[in-house]
Amino acid sequence: MNIGYVIKVLRKQRKLTQEQIALDAEIATSNVSRIEKGLRQPSQAVLQKISKALDTSPAVLYAACELPHASIPDFLENEQRKAWGDADQDDLHADMHTFMQLFQELTPKHKSLLFEQLKALHRWQTIAELGSDGQYS
Repeated sequence: MNIGYVIKVLRKQRKLTQEQIALDAEIATSNVSRIEKGLRQPSQAVLQKISKALDTSPAVLYAACELPHASIPDFLENEQRKAWGDADQDDLHADMHTFMQLFQELTPKHKSLLFEQLKALHRWQTIAELGSDGQYS
């Protein structure tokens, strides 16, 4: 069982860096790296923190460990869909409704400004997610 591999797969699916996981989990980036490489097994406390940072549970990570390596990515994606399910769709719908109401109240000039800011934020996020080699880290 290599829980580090499962953590790495899920982290990459979520397009997160080791630094982001470490920051959210309040652990050292080097610990995340060692865990992902299988050089260190996380304690239950650390696994709980990493699971929270990945928006999953330790049970899902352990369940994925029992599968053949080739099956792990699909299993994790399916678990994510189940966990996010309809509740997230309802939240998203409510958020979009609020966003559209607020957007409609803006002047044309401010609508244009907001749109440009959104495009800039998207470009920044894309650049931040890609490593120097053009690959997600």
